Amino acid sequence: MSNLTPIQTEILKAFNQMSEKTSFTEFILAKKVRENIKLDSKKKAGISLNDILTVTEELQNQNIFYSIHINSVNEILIKKENAPFEIPLEAKRRRQASEKSMSILTTGDLNSGGSKKTKIKKRNETKKININSNFEDLEE
Repeated sequence: MSNLTPIQTEILKAFNQMSEKTSFTEFILAKKVRENIKLDSKKKAGISLNDILTVTEELQNQNIFYSIHINSVNEILIKKENAPFEIPLEAKRRRQASEKSMSILTTGDLNSGGSKKTKIKKRNETKKININSNFEDLEE
């Protein structure tokens, strides 16, 4: 393996686990990555196009070819092919622009993993209001 980031390594593992499928979406791949790292948050997070491209280049070095297709709503469809497929530049730019407003799985999510859960801090003391306290001054 070349210089892959930790999230790209997890994506590569997910690719290898899903090698029997001929086509799948980025969200199925992201779900597999979340299962592998036991991440309970970011249920609707996608995967960065650059991370997917880096992993597919790594797989091309192993003579495993995947083509990446981007539809009109910027969803990524990944298909197993016999030869590499180049993404149109316009579709690539459109997807990268839309990622700015998307929730994306990152290496920071791997570090947090499923072990840290934010706990809701409960209030320890309860304050009771005496509604007659303001009127006691008037009676004296």
